[in-house]
Amino acid sequence: MTAPNNQTGRLSPQSTLQQRFIIVEQIGRGGMGAVYLATDTRLGNRRVAIKEMSQARLNTQELAEATTRFQREAHMLGALAHPNLPRIYDSFSEQGRSYLVMDYIEGKTLYAILKGYNGQPMPVAEVLSYAHQLCDVLSYLHQQQPPIIFRDIKPTNVMVTNNGHIFLIDFGIARFFKEGQVQDTILLGSPGYAPPEQHGLTQTSPRSDLYALGATLHYCLTGRDPYHAKDHFNFPLVRQSNPQVPPELDQLILRMVAYDERDRPANALEVLQTLRNINQQAGEQTSAINPSSIAPTSYIVTNSQAPAVQPTTAPAAHHLPTEPMQQTSVHLPTSKPAPVPLWTSGFSTTFGLFLLLTIVSSVVAFNFICPSAQPLEAVFSLLLLGITVVAAIGAQGMLARSLLLLTGVATLIASFALSVETTPAFARGFTINPTSCQIPLMPGLALYNVLLTIGLVASGLISLYWLTRPTTGTDRLILLVAFGIAILCGIAQAFLSESLIINSTLKHLLLITALIAQIQGMLLVSRMVRGRNTGLAYASS
Repeated sequence: MTAPNNQTGRLSPQSTLQQRFIIVEQIGRGGMGAVYLATDTRLGNRRVAIKEMSQARLNTQELAEATTRFQREAHMLGALAHPNLPRIYDSFSEQGRSYLVMDYIEGKTLYAILKGYNGQPMPVAEVLSYAHQLCDVLSYLHQQQPPIIFRDIKPTNVMVTNNGHIFLIDFGIARFFKEGQVQDTILLGSPGYAPPEQHGLTQTSPRSDLYALGATLHYCLTGRDPYHAKDHFNFPLVRQSNPQVPPELDQLILRMVAYDERDRPANALEVLQTLRNINQQAGEQTSAINPSSIAPTSYIVTNSQAPAVQPTTAPAAHHLPTEPMQQTSVHLPTSKPAPVPLWTSGFSTTFGLFLLLTIVSSVVAFNFICPSAQPLEAVFSLLLLGITVVAAIGAQGMLARSLLLLTGVATLIASFALSVETTPAFARGFTINPTSCQIPLMPGLALYNVLLTIGLVASGLISLYWLTRPTTGTDRLILLVAFGIAILCGIAQAFLSESLIINSTLKHLLLITALIAQIQGMLLVSRMVRGRNTGLAYASS
């Protein structure tokens, strides 16, 4: 063997490993290793890729972790057989370095292809072809026992050959799914492509790979790299920047990148079937897609043992030179109206009318503070309750529906307190009159006022959850302002007594302001829920 260059730590061209592999050139480099193109002299000078990891700069703990990852990747790939996965031929260790010998893939990364488009979207037909192949290989991985979660799907880990064939590379952080495990032990993945659960919230699952795939397809179809996005979990509608994308495909991608994994498709097979339906609906106009890449793959399951492995390697991306890919353009038919942002003319009118009517009615009521203000507040609270219930009915996903129901409960508490204050006769039916009952630790605060404050503030705080959902920066700002005002006004009014006219007026002004702000915020939430469920917001809706 020819030792690595002592100054660079790299293998020089014509270096020999195992008296068999002759290094041609370095074709990729990662944090702790490199990837080389080599020829296998025992098999007719066949070209292979050799993945290397240097152990020289690792301490004992890092070496143990790296060894584990190297062995896991080698055994994992050695036991798999799929047309979209590279084959593993050998693994060994020499001169303090570990090596993995695999297929040499002549092509370029999907990321390199995307960069060639200079921020413009790729042709839809080309993306559909890649999506079919990636779903097929993910379905294969997820059907292993136990399922294999790739956990790092992104354009730099997808190789594309000159004929458009996909290879999923770099299994460095893939793991087996452990049923019942609450949380992953380490945080790994790429910002913009890693789902929320991969940041330590819950255990990664097959749906985590669907999120990363959805983020990758979103980049392909929009030219927007989620890695550079301010909000890594915010994915705008695809058709906003690329009208040629079929509405059904836009809807599918939004489901795949849902923040709550329960809102995503159940598995890769479901995504694959949806893609086939989209392709079938497109008909002859998507004939540019290679049928062989869409047809189901015949899986080859092997029980052969992986080769014996020595210490590990860190993931290193394959950046391989190639000729530019042939690009095909396709115009797909759309059977539905083109989607537009949430703020359609109809919703904008509704939003403005609600704001105008609530403000005007409040001004009128404040000409007759007693008794007009309190009934108006009760009506506003019931209106807010109705909007929240409608949003909960239209929501999809257990988390979203549960939080809306909790918001409804909080609003119901506030409505009850306002109704009691509005109708004193209703309170006389109770043994203890809540409008006069004082709180021992908070003298001067009536029980109804405490209930009212709890209901208003809780409703606003719970509603802040919607700031984390995928939406535009403008919508997020509107929600923050609306719910922020509702919370602050709800807290401030609690400490104002109605014994003084000026305090009473200010108290009712704060109450009405809090209710109006919460109503407007929930109107936008209701629209978001309706738009995200369909994946689109149609002008006719």
